[in-house]
Amino acid sequence: MPLHVLILAAGEGKRLRSAQPKLLHLCSGVPLLVHAVRAACELDTDSIHVVVGPKDEASRAALANYPVAFAVQDQPSGTADAVAAGCEALESSSGTLLVLNGDCPGILSSTLLAFVATSAGADASVLSVKPEGSNDYGRLLRDPDGRLVGIVEASDAMAHQDTSPEVCAGVYCFDLEALSGVLGKVDADNNQGERYLTRVFSILSAAGATVSAIPHVDAAELHGVNSRVELARAEAFLRHRKLTCLMESGVTVRDPATTYVDVDVSVGADSTLYPGTILEGSTVVGAGCVIHSGVRVTDSQIGNHVTILDGTIVEESSVDAEATLGPYARLRPGSEIGPGVKIGNFVETKASRLGAGSKAGHLTYLGDAHIGENVNIGAGTITCNYDGSKKHKTVIDDGAFIGSNTALVAPVRVGKNSYVAAGSTVTKDVPDGDLALGRGRQVNKAGWTKKKD
Repeated sequence: MPLHVLILAAGEGKRLRSAQPKLLHLCSGVPLLVHAVRAACELDTDSIHVVVGPKDEASRAALANYPVAFAVQDQPSGTADAVAAGCEALESSSGTLLVLNGDCPGILSSTLLAFVATSAGADASVLSVKPEGSNDYGRLLRDPDGRLVGIVEASDAMAHQDTSPEVCAGVYCFDLEALSGVLGKVDADNNQGERYLTRVFSILSAAGATVSAIPHVDAAELHGVNSRVELARAEAFLRHRKLTCLMESGVTVRDPATTYVDVDVSVGADSTLYPGTILEGSTVVGAGCVIHSGVRVTDSQIGNHVTILDGTIVEESSVDAEATLGPYARLRPGSEIGPGVKIGNFVETKASRLGAGSKAGHLTYLGDAHIGENVNIGAGTITCNYDGSKKHKTVIDDGAFIGSNTALVAPVRVGKNSYVAAGSTVTKDVPDGDLALGRGRQVNKAGWTKKKD
């Protein structure tokens, strides 16, 4: 039977108090909506439609690389209207329709697959959970024989209904023909004045159709996000899941409570993450790495057996095997660090490449630089790459030695196996094998201090 998926993403999310659409808020490095879409994309579906508002170009852009189509809900008048808009966009009027909210980042494709399989034969099914504490989810209503007869929203529930231990998790499965026959019968007779999809269950039940609730044991997986508090809770849930997966794959996490790893990050076996590590975006960390406290790595590739010492920041850069970074180094976007390179304390690189075995140990800025292999960069070296209007490149060839407190005024090249004396300001190219001195000659004034007194 054909399987169609409908993801509801037209809600305004007012409780987040944000100018940004709710479903585009990041949760573990990925927009909320993308989590739901990814889960759906892992199923064998005939179509996936996302219901958005009429001016929601941002959601369309966020999903540009996913195989989804869009349906438009013109007015935010309830989930039944959203589903009706989605059904109009479907090319088929038969089969199974899986409906889920776009604000459920923890949901797994395996949960959806099992739910669809268990729902086979029912006209309408809902995934139910028994959450801890108060919540604003719809309450499941059962008759004395335990059969599901309806779902009432929390805001409309009477006192005896509000104590129901089962709530609706916002995931539904419908026979499309059965659903299309009752969607038009859903009214807005409730405290919110909206047409709720949950009303379909009481209508179908009263008509003798088969409706069911499929319990799910992990309520945290299905938590929705309607506030900043719930967003933080969802983030913590995903972080715990990710770190558990990493530890089970051979990664040592010294303190999971203070380690933050986004869902799209990968870390190789036998790597160690110290407390305070933050790995963001699409970062890839190789095997056998050691990442110390206070390190933040964003959208970067880290090779095998790399050591990153405390307080180091790496952004949109690549680091080859056996390199050492930090402490307190910063790799800005476009940095390419070769194998065995040492980037020491308070060294900053930007759009620069350092070849194998090169070292910049202390207090250095390397911007727009191409540095060869086995180059030594002395403490206090600066590439002066900006002339006030344009950036210029510095090239330092293999085996060169740059003395401490050197200013390299770009564009400039330092040749192979050449030396630059400490304290020099280099404004001309240095030929291979030469020694460059670009500093004032030292003059000692004999007896000066006595004369001064």
